[in-house]
This record gives sequence, C-alpha cells and structure tokens, in this order.
Amino acid sequence: MLVKAMRRPLNVNPNALRRQGQVPAVLYGAHVEPVHVTISEKDLLNLFDHVTRSTMVEVQVDRGEVYRVFVKEIQVDPITERFLHLDLYVPEPGRSLVMQVPVKLTGTPRGLKDGGVLEHVHAYIPVEAPPEKIPPFVAIDMSNLGVGDSILVKDLAWEEGVRPLLPPDNVVATVLAPRAVVAAPEAAPAEAAPTPPEGGEPAA
Repeated sequence: MLVKAMRRPLNVNPNALRRQGQVPAVLYGAHVEPVHVTISEKDLLNLFDHVTRSTMVEVQVDRGEVYRVFVKEIQVDPITERFLHLDLYVPEPGRSLVMQVPVKLTGTPRGLKDGGVLEHVHAYIPVEAPPEKIPPFVAIDMSNLGVGDSILVKDLAWEEGVRPLLPPDNVVATVLAPRAVVAAPEAAPAEAAPTPPEGGEPAA
C-alpha cells in the first residue's frame, strides 16, 4: 500500500503542522539518512484501516523516491487520540529482522456448540525473516476445532525463509472444556465451648 509524504523543514512547529491535518514522521534505517516528512492524517487513518504493524508500507516522498517501511512507533495524544508522530523504519533489503506478526482467528470452532470456550493464547507470534517475506498476519481457520483441540506453532504454514521464534509445541489457540463450577460445602459451625460458671473454673 502506498502513502504520500512531503519533506518538512525542522524549523517548522510540529503543532502548526498538526493543526493543518499533517502528521510529522521520520523515516530512518541503518543504511539510510533520516528523512523528516509529514503525512496527511486522513491518509494515515485510511492506511491503518488496511494494514497491520507487520505490513510493509510504501512511502513516496515529494512524488519522487519510494521507501519501503514498517511502522515502528506511533505516538498518540492521550486525550484526543490523534496522531502526534510516527517512526517509520526502513529495513535493509535481504537482511533478516525480527517482527511481531498478528494472529487472526477465523471461523467458529465446532467445540463451542458443545460448551467449549475459545482461548486465544498468542495474539502475536515473533518471527525472523527478510523484510520482504514478513507476512502482515497469519490466519488460522478454527472451524474444525472441537473441545480439547489446539493449534500449535508447528501447525502453522510459513513461507520459506520465515522462522517463528516461539517453541514449536506452544499453543496458539485452543478450545477449552467447560469448567464445572462446584460450590464448596459450607463448613459446619464449630461447637461452642462451655461457659464456665461465673467466678469459677470450667466444669471438669
């Protein structure tokens, strides 16, 4: 997906840019000089409706050079929830990096009809891969899972060159058996100790 950006002079007040609907951002990487830009807030809202944090995005600067980037950090105003600043990482082509890939569960497990409970154990899976091979997400069809069934990391299909960093037997998602709630029996009240006669000792 392509988003357009414009170079920004560093002497311009970022708040003034935000009032104009422009979000300051920086493109950076080990093999490129930092490029300070602005991106339309409207374009960013549309972008994040279609991508994940592990989606490689194309950023065209001043209608010229196109950078392929990952969104590294998003700063958001805690009150207005509007974008304040973006860090866009430009990976070195062919050099592997580690990325958190979101897990999307699809379908309704058949075990839910039997009272099972779906548990999504890992919402993200860290992977190591060249940047061009990192998937935007990994989808898991849960339709055939019955009560007690699980999807493990080793059950997932990965493109050649993509290495998941979780142990192969780690559970990603599972359908748990319904837990019976058994009320604990109330403890019988303790027998009261005999009250000694006033001014005397307890009866033997």
